[in-house]
Amino acid sequence: MKETKETMKAFVDNVQPVIQEIRKSHNQFFRLEYFAFSPEDLYEENGCMDYQNEKKYNPEHFDGPINAVCAQFGEETGAALLLEITPEVRSSLSDEVVDVLCGRGEDGFMEFIKKWDESADKTVYFRLDHRYYMYGGGFELSNDSDQITPYLGDGLFYIVHSLGLSCLEDTIDNLLYEHGWELA
Repeated sequence: MKETKETMKAFVDNVQPVIQEIRKSHNQFFRLEYFAFSPEDLYEENGCMDYQNEKKYNPEHFDGPINAVCAQFGEETGAALLLEITPEVRSSLSDEVVDVLCGRGEDGFMEFIKKWDESADKTVYFRLDHRYYMYGGGFELSNDSDQITPYLGDGLFYIVHSLGLSCLEDTIDNLLYEHGWELA
């Protein structure tokens, strides 16, 4: 089985022709990018998680062990983030970022913290949506699906659905199969 980094990068590269055509013809903000964050890159602000600041915002600005795919489909809002958290990086995340990932303070967060605790020795994928509020913006847990999954394929399906490109679903299964991942 290939590493998550290789599989996520291959997914992003494989669908770039579709993304670029949409960007050129219909939506200049349409993007799909692979990121490699370090735990220090992720921060909490006003109840949301983010990674961008004045000096770091493009994929080439990041080089860490946390694999991620970001899909943007709007100017201010309209972005989805798939974030891989491995057992190795889990303990390096700030408490504030963990609070965002666990939905602390939200309805049902105790159940989510239980899932977080039960998956301590597993790699999990978080589905996050970008929100913009009067006081700022950032990523928070998606309300459109289960926010945490142990299966990369579920996360990639979340990304293509966020982009409105369900026609790319077959490319996910094919890619996972080619990379030696177990299909759900």
